[in-house]
Amino acid sequence: MKEYIPNGMVQKQYRWEWVNYYLYQYLQENNAFPKLRDTFAELLNEQEKQLSSLQKLAMSQGIRIPSASIKVEFKRVLECIKELYDREYQLLQEYKSYAEYFLPASSPQLRIPELVNSQLAQLNTLVGLKQTLSELFKEEGHTQKPSYILEEGYRLERIAIGLTFPTVIAFDEQGTIYIAEAGFAYGTEPGKGRVMRVEKDGSLTEYAAGFGGPVTGLAWHEGDLFVAAGSLGEEHGTGCGQIIRVSRGGMRETIVTGLRTCGDHYTGDVLIGPDGKLYFSVGTATNSAVVGLDNGLILKYHPDFHDAPARDSVLAGTNFITRNPSTDHPDVAVTGAYKPFGTPSRDGEIIPGQLSANGVIYRCNLDGTDLQIVADGFRNTFGLKFSPFTGKLIATDHGADPRGSRQIRQDWDKMWEVTPGGWYGFPELFSGLPVTLPHFYVPEQAKPTFLLKEHPPLASQPQVRFQPHSAAMKFDFCTNADFGHWGEVFVAQFGGFGVVRVNPDTGQIANFLVNPNDESTADGPFRPIDVKFSPAGSELYMVDFGMMGSGHTGWKPKPGTGSLWKIVKT
Repeated sequence: MKEYIPNGMVQKQYRWEWVNYYLYQYLQENNAFPKLRDTFAELLNEQEKQLSSLQKLAMSQGIRIPSASIKVEFKRVLECIKELYDREYQLLQEYKSYAEYFLPASSPQLRIPELVNSQLAQLNTLVGLKQTLSELFKEEGHTQKPSYILEEGYRLERIAIGLTFPTVIAFDEQGTIYIAEAGFAYGTEPGKGRVMRVEKDGSLTEYAAGFGGPVTGLAWHEGDLFVAAGSLGEEHGTGCGQIIRVSRGGMRETIVTGLRTCGDHYTGDVLIGPDGKLYFSVGTATNSAVVGLDNGLILKYHPDFHDAPARDSVLAGTNFITRNPSTDHPDVAVTGAYKPFGTPSRDGEIIPGQLSANGVIYRCNLDGTDLQIVADGFRNTFGLKFSPFTGKLIATDHGADPRGSRQIRQDWDKMWEVTPGGWYGFPELFSGLPVTLPHFYVPEQAKPTFLLKEHPPLASQPQVRFQPHSAAMKFDFCTNADFGHWGEVFVAQFGGFGVVRVNPDTGQIANFLVNPNDESTADGPFRPIDVKFSPAGSELYMVDFGMMGSGHTGWKPKPGTGSLWKIVKT
């Protein structure tokens, strides 16, 4: 493979290291322990070395690096140390990926090993600081936690209750809210979704129903409502998913059909772009491109399902052995990448790319014609939005899990700035990093290797990585300075039980709303899945999916526990 550096990778690292430099300065200035004076001085010294190394790396590759004019948000000392640890750990994995994947031959000349060692020294120090200060400043346990913790200066109001698995909202031209109920949730049988109109008194009126679940995307445009339906358990041509246009009078038309949503992930979102085109996403069929025993529910309805790539892919012939649950007698199954369960792959086998693919973002006309793939190599892009500041398409993407035949450990959720025609890594790079890094290894499981013999160039690194399994869902940009945090992105976190705000320039993440009790809270909010600002930008609406339950607790998804909330500045 020809050596290269993904677009913007060094520039992002340089920006992040400058943010870290200011954070280390903040720690030094607020140090309450004289014995740690030399420790913080050494951390700053290592930081200066890293900035110098990145400058030299950029110069050697002819890369122009940005200025260091950056707005940094400071937290309490212990929180600042934890934030630095997360940021430095991510940067360490990126620096390791230079030697492992992007620049394997030239890494020694570019002094990448020195950069890695400097990063390791900082991380080791931060581990000690984090553990020690956590013990010194351990908060006293409370017998009862509040239902939620909201950033000071804001108020949370419940608007509507009694919803069953709501996923997304949209506003019409008058500011009326429409909210979709998915139709089912993981752990329940496939069902039908519907769209409700939220009246001014908070009551709900059915607007349209009978959509194949799960319904995961809504977009209002000039009197029409565009609905993204997964239709799991149904077959429409080559796949299950559909995009349906519903007129104000109730007339409906299926404008796109046969989307490959017969799997783990569905149509993630739908929106109208600044070019007047319809944009929507389709997730992968599996966890990491191999159908396995973790796909039992899907195999029940679609026994031949599997991932399909958007571009020609040459297989390495890697196969995975499992038991075969479809027979009455003891049997095994051998399954390859991009193959139905029980079908092996061959070394050098070419899987042709196709329009009906997985892990892609699509674009088409509003009548469904001229369907095109914008970008591919995603895993599950559940949220889409064009930045009102840069005009670029932004997507949230879910990380892989330690499950199935090809297990991936501690993959992050992330936010991408999407480049048309770009490849974003699946199934070989996760969160911008090669799957062969030890970070992704699951103890006592097969170490993940590459499934393909050749890779396209990676389009970029993520703008932001969220905590693994935080389930970063839909999001919106703050464009009203009066609300506060102008220019930041507010992201619903289904697995994180809250809403975070993100500075896309610095990669800093801060809690905005947190449910500290998970699903044991008395009355919610439980699992935020969508956030959208009102048309004026003065109010932030939040969709709460309700009680999902988990495999660890044995809880089942609970209908009727979903709700709609509003956050306002006080």
